[in-house]
Amino acid sequence: MADISPQALIDRATALIPVLQERAEECENLRRLPEATIADLKSSQLVDVCKPKQFGGFEFGWEVFCKIIMELAQGCGSTAWVYAVYAEHACRMGNYPLEVQEEVWGQDPSTFISSGNNWQTELKPVDGGFRLSGRFNYSSGCDYAGWHMTGGMVAGRNERRQISFPASDRELDDNWHVVGLAGTGSKDYILDNVFIPEHRTYPVPGPGLRAKDKVIFRLPQWSVYPFDLASVSVGVAQGGLDRFVESLKSRISRFGAKIAEFQSLQLRIAESAAELDMARRIIFDDLQESQEYLEHNEKLPREMMARNKRDMAYAPVLAMRAIDRIFYAAGAGGLFMSNDLQRCFRDVHAGAAQLALDWDVNGTTWGQVALGLDPGVVRW
Repeated sequence: MADISPQALIDRATALIPVLQERAEECENLRRLPEATIADLKSSQLVDVCKPKQFGGFEFGWEVFCKIIMELAQGCGSTAWVYAVYAEHACRMGNYPLEVQEEVWGQDPSTFISSGNNWQTELKPVDGGFRLSGRFNYSSGCDYAGWHMTGGMVAGRNERRQISFPASDRELDDNWHVVGLAGTGSKDYILDNVFIPEHRTYPVPGPGLRAKDKVIFRLPQWSVYPFDLASVSVGVAQGGLDRFVESLKSRISRFGAKIAEFQSLQLRIAESAAELDMARRIIFDDLQESQEYLEHNEKLPREMMARNKRDMAYAPVLAMRAIDRIFYAAGAGGLFMSNDLQRCFRDVHAGAAQLALDWDVNGTTWGQVALGLDPGVVRW
């Protein structure tokens, strides 16, 4: 793969904004990404941002990844979300044995990897691996994924394991009928007594099989990774704000006044812009500090991880405030389905509802750590 700079990769994402905006309604109606968008993600190589170099990736930092997400989200929140899932899991595959990476990318380096959540399912030990059955939720981008990652508890042991398996092992349940981020296609899938070879699993928590390699493969799953999903709401809100501001420049009130001259609207857009600037700042400041720390240390201190969890949840809170303010200011015109501000409003709120971005949980965790209290069982 030819060398490319981080900024050049970000520029490819920026170039897709108007195209994705044009497809946003189609994406929402399909309840999955349009095939043309999938083709764009592959041809642009954006999913390779943090992927192992051995399989065509760039191994750039998480801050480059999050900047790409914010750009894509300005055009289509659902596309940015699915992209975030694909690219994150391409990075996480770097923690699996080389044998698994060969299985996933050996024949097709452009293979996408999705997820699926149900940590309560039991992995039943058998000769050579495990058997797994269950229903797994929120598999964003599953329609185009060739492989999946999920996790489970080993039966009879107090042990969590991360696992991977080909998409041919699962059955999709087309149940993704939602009010926001509808185009992510985050359906359930079902596994029925599927055999998972031992080499396709690894224990959690753990330093990862590439712990001595680049920082990008040693980032904590719950206290750094979710900055990618937080970036979706920030990018969607920014796109909504930019288009709202542009629309104000030419609008005239019923009484002939220029809307842009209303001080109340000037203040609204200023406050929303400030909130989004702050959301970006806390994301990128935390990422820079975390990655620099891991350059010289094995893992992040608990205080830093708690701070990260607080901030990754607070950034979407700021995005919600920013979009809520301008959605209200748009009046009845913002209610029309033809006005994409309503989609931005719904997508920002949907993104903030993700488990890892729960403000009540993450804010409380930071407060407990700051006060010297035991936060209990926390996924770091």
